[in-house]
Amino acid sequence: AAECHVFAGERLLLHAERMESSAARMQSEIAGENMALGGAVRVGAPDGFGTIFLAPRIGGLNRLYPELDLQIVAMPRIFSLSKREADIAIGLARPTEGRLVSRKLTDYRLHLYASRSYLRGHGPIESPGDLSGHVVIGYIPDLIYSPELDYLPQVSSQIKPRLTSSNLVAQMRAASAGAGLCVLPDFMAVEDSNLEPVLPVEIDLVRTFWLILHADLRDTARVRAVADFIAAEVEGARGLFMPAT
Repeated sequence: AAECHVFAGERLLLHAERMESSAARMQSEIAGENMALGGAVRVGAPDGFGTIFLAPRIGGLNRLYPELDLQIVAMPRIFSLSKREADIAIGLARPTEGRLVSRKLTDYRLHLYASRSYLRGHGPIESPGDLSGHVVIGYIPDLIYSPELDYLPQVSSQIKPRLTSSNLVAQMRAASAGAGLCVLPDFMAVEDSNLEPVLPVEIDLVRTFWLILHADLRDTARVRAVADFIAAEVEGARGLFMPAT
């Protein structure tokens, strides 16, 4: 009986060793597939998100998949996935037409900002009504590509931007240099220690980023890998997008 137990134990050990070897081989094959994951993936994103948030982080994806050819198109525009202007788009609104699939990335907060030098050199700002006497930086009205960006009327009906740009990064740099007041996402403004919030309680806006794919590409390995990476990076930085008030 003892010999039978020994024999059974040896067979069990041999079976376990075979399972371990098979698992190791599968893991190696999967790792090889991951390393071989290649091809071009183009991400179309708003200039602020693409330049300030995504660009500094995208190198981590290149290290995971060195064969990927990653392209970031950071421009203030809506990207047509049906025309293959991008494989992945970061949008400000959930699409309602076309063969598109989307998932919510995150809400994000915006506040009014100005440089310390601007605030020192101008009169106090105690309410939105005081803004009419200040230089406000904003979008060029007829080049606002998404209604979600037309937020100055929510700040005050009495203000009109006197310095405008279609590019949000340009607006931020102008505000940082002391040119005036500018509505900026908090995740951008936090990158510039020269900027300070103005009326943060009275002026508190929220918008949403959506990750959008064409239905034909949703199961493509390289596109799915990039989309999952972006979603994970955003999730890990939730406090940047929605800081506590």
